[in-house]
Amino acid sequence: MFEQETQPELGDEPVAAVPPGHPEVERLDPRVVPYWLISNFVSMLFLAGIGAGVFLAFREELLGDWFWAFLAGSVLFSVWLLWSVVEPSLAYRRWRFTIDEELMLMRFGIIFHAEKAIPISRMQHVDLTRGPIERLFGLATLVVFTAGTEAASFRLPGVAVGRAHELRDQILIARGDDVI
Repeated sequence: MFEQETQPELGDEPVAAVPPGHPEVERLDPRVVPYWLISNFVSMLFLAGIGAGVFLAFREELLGDWFWAFLAGSVLFSVWLLWSVVEPSLAYRRWRFTIDEELMLMRFGIIFHAEKAIPISRMQHVDLTRGPIERLFGLATLVVFTAGTEAASFRLPGVAVGRAHELRDQILIARGDDVI
């Protein structure tokens, strides 16, 4: 299903081409990039605070080696900060998905690329979640629960709220469920 297009976007991986009779391949909402940036920084500050607390608690034991411990922590923090800034745009450029009457297809991943094909018939239920930062950006996460134990749920993040409702209803209709 995900074949290469004849004209990829400049500086991007080839975008999946759509075979005849299938819905178009979609990208996540672009507002997901600042949402991921803010989420990364909130997580980073929380964990950096815990690290600083541990460092201060054990500073007596590290008295002779405090400089090297501080230097190592600073280098790790700098690498982590750089990754937190770069990762959202790389993830956004890689994410693709499409849903038709039979299948939900997704492609994602930065270092480890993954493609998932989830048959609509295996989907048990579909939820929409919205955290406080997602609500700030008008985004939602579509959570699909499937039959089986391996990867029994999957999250489609960074979808505009209205589109997330449409996708949920599309899946429910394809399954034959009543949609309210």
